[in-house]
Amino acid sequence: MAGEPYQLTQWLGEAVMGGAYRIGGLGGTHFISVLLAGITLWFAWKAAERYVHPAIALGIAVLCNLVQIVMPMRPQLFTFALLAVGAWLVTGWLSTEKRRYLIGYPIVIALWVNLHGGFVVGLVLIGLAAIGLTLEAFEKGAIRSDKSLAFVWGIVVASLAATLVNPYGYKAITTVLMIGGLRSASVISEWAPVNITTELGWFYLMNLVPFIAVIAITGVKPRLTIGLIAGFFLVFGILANRQVALCAAVMAPMTASLLARTPQYLKMVSRTTDPSRPILYGLLSAGLIAAFPMIAAIGNERWKESMNLQYPIVATKFLERNDLSRRVMSDTLEASYLIHRRVPVFIDGRMDLYRDRFFFEWYLASRAAPGWEKLIAKHRPDALLLRHDMAIRQAALASGQWKQVYEDARYSVLVPIHSNLAAVSPSTPDYLDDEGRLLRPYMP
Repeated sequence: MAGEPYQLTQWLGEAVMGGAYRIGGLGGTHFISVLLAGITLWFAWKAAERYVHPAIALGIAVLCNLVQIVMPMRPQLFTFALLAVGAWLVTGWLSTEKRRYLIGYPIVIALWVNLHGGFVVGLVLIGLAAIGLTLEAFEKGAIRSDKSLAFVWGIVVASLAATLVNPYGYKAITTVLMIGGLRSASVISEWAPVNITTELGWFYLMNLVPFIAVIAITGVKPRLTIGLIAGFFLVFGILANRQVALCAAVMAPMTASLLARTPQYLKMVSRTTDPSRPILYGLLSAGLIAAFPMIAAIGNERWKESMNLQYPIVATKFLERNDLSRRVMSDTLEASYLIHRRVPVFIDGRMDLYRDRFFFEWYLASRAAPGWEKLIAKHRPDALLLRHDMAIRQAALASGQWKQVYEDARYSVLVPIHSNLAAVSPSTPDYLDDEGRLLRPYMP
């Protein structure tokens, strides 16, 4: 965006993804996403294993992190993986008080700050651990004699200093704070509070319900530090859709720690270690491995079928074929694919680049708010690439200044009325089904 400063604080994460794509195409980025999901699950499992039997720990880790199965390769996957590593380090200290665990925490932060802006959550995690341990020492009346507290708070300071190990220095933190303060986040679906009735809501409940259920059924209370960390991330996770996986990366060891304090756990262990169980586990593992090719084939087929509903593939080809790709006005959802095809975009999903004013100008115009035509006149696009359900499409067609020259199941291309391209009759979008319920158009 000409004239606007931009800091790519997650430069290393972008470079890893770009390198993976150059080497292996989509297969390369798929590999990185699976690798990061595997790291998240592995460290969630190993952190939970500090408190409960390995088989039970694995079950808790998988249950809490099922959200990973729907995650495409995006920069926040680095945060999910490193947050799970951070939780493993913190629980290592909580369960053993061996310094070797927390000594590695600032190193993780130094890497994390260059991979993704979610490193701030890593600072919160170690900060919560330090606060919880301080409160525990205060309750015991040993706050002055507890020498380990000075070590933990030293790690907090060292972790904060480690955020300076990036090309932007302290601006890495100020950039994250700036992004967190953008008002445009309030109307972006990723930043909307979690709807419990959705698929993502169910993934969140897989973290909330086990933890609360153990407390409600057994009456056992978590250790103060564990309760503080779990309470924060359970609240933090429901505040925004994209934060569910952050909650999941931490909750497995928190739930395992709580479960280990219950009398019911001893019965679970005896059943888990029954001689017949390893055979059952082996059969289940073999079944999952055997089913993987079929599951992958189904997923790939559905992906292919929905590709043109997720991205304007055919519509972009039309733009390029008719020399309309120089100045295209489209929404943020389509911009990532247009950038992939080297088509200049009007706006994309980087709110830290476009900021609130520019975003809301487009947001209101896209909903055909009064004055929408001024935005188009100001930027003079050669073509509009719009989804059928967008209000600006209907308003532009009704104005008589634009005509539709392309349409498929998801997208329309509009050009100025004086264009030589032949017009295509626009279809009327359906907003309600036969029973009067609001239709939810396909969203990626």
